[in-house]
Amino acid sequence: MKQQQIFATFFAFICGSMAWGQGVGSPVHLSYHWHMHQPIYWPEKLAGAERVQFAAESYDLKAKQASFYPRSPVQHPENNLASGDIGSYDPIFSNADRVQAYQLGGKDSISTLFRFEDAGASISYSGSLMDNVWSWGKDDRIGYSPRWNEGYSEARRWQTRGGFPRADMVGFTYHHSLSPLLPKSVLTKEIRLFKEAWAKSWGGRRDFSDHSKGFFPPELAFSETLIPVLVSEGYEWSFIANGHLARSCSNYLEKNIAPMHSTSTWNTNPPNRADQLNSAVPAEQWWSGSIDGRGAKVPAPFAYQPHWARYIDPETSKESRMMVVPADEVLGYVNGYSMMGTETIDRKIGPFSDSRHPSLVVMAHDGDNAFGGGYSYYHESVPRLASEAEQRGYHMTTIQQFLRDFPVPQSDVVHVEDGGWVNPEGDWGDPQFVKWLYPPARSPRDPKYNDKDPRTFIDIENGFSSSWRSWAVITAGANVCETAEQMAGSADHRVDRAWHFYLSGLDSGFMYYGDSLDDEVKQSLAVNRSLFYAREVFARRDLDLTPPTVFKPQRWPYNPGGIGWGVTTHYQDVGTQGRPSYDPDFYVWSLVYDVSGVKSAIVKVRTSSTSNDRFTYRGGPDVGAWVSYPMNHRMIDTQFTGDPANSRLNYFIRPEVIADHYWAKVSGYHDVFLDYYVEATDDHGNVSKSDISHVWVGH
Repeated sequence: MKQQQIFATFFAFICGSMAWGQGVGSPVHLSYHWHMHQPIYWPEKLAGAERVQFAAESYDLKAKQASFYPRSPVQHPENNLASGDIGSYDPIFSNADRVQAYQLGGKDSISTLFRFEDAGASISYSGSLMDNVWSWGKDDRIGYSPRWNEGYSEARRWQTRGGFPRADMVGFTYHHSLSPLLPKSVLTKEIRLFKEAWAKSWGGRRDFSDHSKGFFPPELAFSETLIPVLVSEGYEWSFIANGHLARSCSNYLEKNIAPMHSTSTWNTNPPNRADQLNSAVPAEQWWSGSIDGRGAKVPAPFAYQPHWARYIDPETSKESRMMVVPADEVLGYVNGYSMMGTETIDRKIGPFSDSRHPSLVVMAHDGDNAFGGGYSYYHESVPRLASEAEQRGYHMTTIQQFLRDFPVPQSDVVHVEDGGWVNPEGDWGDPQFVKWLYPPARSPRDPKYNDKDPRTFIDIENGFSSSWRSWAVITAGANVCETAEQMAGSADHRVDRAWHFYLSGLDSGFMYYGDSLDDEVKQSLAVNRSLFYAREVFARRDLDLTPPTVFKPQRWPYNPGGIGWGVTTHYQDVGTQGRPSYDPDFYVWSLVYDVSGVKSAIVKVRTSSTSNDRFTYRGGPDVGAWVSYPMNHRMIDTQFTGDPANSRLNYFIRPEVIADHYWAKVSGYHDVFLDYYVEATDDHGNVSKSDISHVWVGH
């Protein structure tokens, strides 16, 4: 009898172990995300049509010597679009790996995972890429077929155990626009345009009832200000970079976790105390990793668990919530560039996992670049890692299946710091998106520039950067389109065309590369073509009820009265190793434009706390009264043709509209939390208010 009991206990243990490794109870789950994108490379009107050129059309125009512009000696776009084109880099669309990845590569890869009942991948495939591939495929050119979309359409119909797509074609913006820096009206247009392209390409329903519930923000650039737009468009969860959960933990900067000089794991400004609102995680649960000298420091399991994030409307106090799914910045990068095993998961993540709230390791990376875009990745690396993971007792899954199996408790609400993914390159993860928005900076020729003092490199009042100038054009274009729609209605053909051309200039890569090739003029080209249509409805300026468009307020320095690091300090320390810290006085700056003219702009500032009172304009007992700071402003020269300090810039297309630069210096505070926002009024008295931002000012 005793032997039978021992055997029964042993048999139950073995069965339980098998179920733990194969079922939903596994404490570590793994999933893939593949990102696919190419922009509208030249947002110019196609002759004989009222739309922009797609890639094959731009290629053909260059072949016909039909893409020259005044003040430029070369044809445009300068990008090498395919074999036979003229350009400085390898051909883009004729690359064999991309030809496969954009058509059948992902589908074929997912088919190798059929023996795992929940395995699959999520895929972000931009709308602009869909139309570019269509432009080649409709004529069977350079390897693309008229049936280019059938691979992912079929894989989307393959289902997990719970009936969810094995290929989850998640939500995205049509033009790969940097979502946190867009006006909410523009982000809404981008998503709705994407959903139309999504339904057309993947055989989706016209009412979008079968659209994905997930969203992948371009560049993984997330901000809680996105939440109300995403929720209103039907999304239930969004990917985030897990480094921004880590940086929001109250003990992130402790010397045994991520000290200031741990530059092998991050190359950005340290977090501001106003963002470090999540609970501390014990030091032994943190781990760091890097590849090519770039990495992150994250805690397990906290940075590997979906949570809820929220946004509170500052005017109405209405709360919007959505789930946030962390993507692993280190392992995602590793997975996209090399064969990968489970060693790091075994040592750094698995030991801390909780079967009641399991860890989810999402390996997110480009699906069309480097190793992650090739045959070895899709056909060898993906199934090999899945097999090893299952052998280790882990479980391959899709995001939607995981969220069904393990609902996020309603009480699990976290704060997510703004920013994109840190790991792929230094400064991508900066909470002010400096890779796409470098603040106005001094030229080395400026007498106030001091290469030995990193505090002198940024000049908010008089400086220049190409990405800053590009956002000024984008801000003006948004107001043009918003005003045209308000005057004539969204059904007006001219308004529709104005939006169409404007949106085509928003690709985040144009700001990321900035002075590369002709990226610095693409925003101007798009906005100028948009104006052609919008001007027709501007005859009655007295009908303008649209308030000014206010660019997301920025501050400098990011940590007033504190420390700094990263590209904006030329990788020199500020506030450590005996160097002076930043002054507690700081600038709040923005870009503001209105079709009818801007009458005034002010920064409103108040003392604050970490209570909910900080989220609304009306405040409460835990915050102070608003104090107004009038903003100075300067015009940005539309006739500017280049930067003497940067010979690669050539503004041969000049914007017909551009926002002015506004700033105010906030003084007299130290050792205190502050709230601030920008309020702008146009010449008709229409008023706009930005979202409220929060900062800790040191001493």
